[in-house]
Amino acid sequence: MNPYKTFLLIGLISLLGCKQTYLPPAIANPPNYLVVEAFLNTNFGESAIIHLSHTIRVDSNGYIPELGATVTVEGSDNTQYKFSELGNGAYSAPLSALDYNTTYRLHIVTTAGKQYASDYIPLVPSPSIDSISWKRIDNDIHQGVQIYANTHDPLNKTQFYRWDYEETWEFHTPYFATIQYVPLGRVENYSPNTISVCWHDDLATSIVLGTSTQLASDLIHEAPVVLIPLNSQQISVRYSILVKQYGLTQAAFNWWQILQKNTEQIGSIFGVQPSANKGNIHCLTDTSEQVLGFVSGGTIQSQRIFISIDQVRPWFYDPDCNDQKVPPIQDSIAFYYSIGLLPWKQDLSPPFVHMAPGRCVDCTLTGSNIPPSFW
Repeated sequence: MNPYKTFLLIGLISLLGCKQTYLPPAIANPPNYLVVEAFLNTNFGESAIIHLSHTIRVDSNGYIPELGATVTVEGSDNTQYKFSELGNGAYSAPLSALDYNTTYRLHIVTTAGKQYASDYIPLVPSPSIDSISWKRIDNDIHQGVQIYANTHDPLNKTQFYRWDYEETWEFHTPYFATIQYVPLGRVENYSPNTISVCWHDDLATSIVLGTSTQLASDLIHEAPVVLIPLNSQQISVRYSILVKQYGLTQAAFNWWQILQKNTEQIGSIFGVQPSANKGNIHCLTDTSEQVLGFVSGGTIQSQRIFISIDQVRPWFYDPDCNDQKVPPIQDSIAFYYSIGLLPWKQDLSPPFVHMAPGRCVDCTLTGSNIPPSFW
């Protein structure tokens, strides 16, 4: 779940006992709001990448990018930096030349001719990450490996933080294929096997915030970033996490905090009630139109760690892969293949073809067999 793209609409979806399903206006005629994902990254040698898209129906999946927009960053000192379009709603620009004594705003002109602009914002440099640490946790509430972020600002200026993360892990298939399926329900020898070792990538699915305003110094100790569930696939071989740290203004922190509550703490009668979360981006063409998102800017600090299964044992990953013995008959093999099973080995006496769920034989169905550059 990308927090920017989460659009909460609370209402009645259907009425039990009625002959016709009731669709609220927000579903029957969903509003077309612009969604702006933007952080003005000033790291040297990197480019700031922003994403522009539109809201969609709450009962549907998809992504509607804003293509062909003109995007610029404008400084209060009259400087301008133009973004280049990357495709699929993404735009990039190198912004390392931005001046921390100046405020900046994002300006957008869509292909429909609408203009949008953020408030002028200050840039916030993030202090370095002191460490990314982890602990094995086994209690009645949580079990697994908890990842933490640790940082401090010796100048006591930052105080408001957000962390993002990217997870990557190596995993192996339970069954090592020596045969493969070919058309018409036949199998043939398969070598070398390139589908038993893969890597899987995941982006952050939660909003991680921290503040030191209640402390005597600007120190964050063991801010929980993500919990890796006990015995999950993530650490079945080797796991890595890249944590990115952002310094925020108080206004940006407040916006992210409301978004966090609206997206993660609703679901029971005692949960947090949804609240309006007005960002700092406005439609200049139509002041009544809502825009979703909050523009921030500054440096990004990052740090990567690795964890292997040997460091967390006992760790028992069960992929739930049942082996099915199939007679070596073309129709039988073709049938089991049609319901998602793949052959992986063959017995000659007695003659059987062993088949298992595809993900248990071919790791490329859920990952990539090309190792990441940092592995």
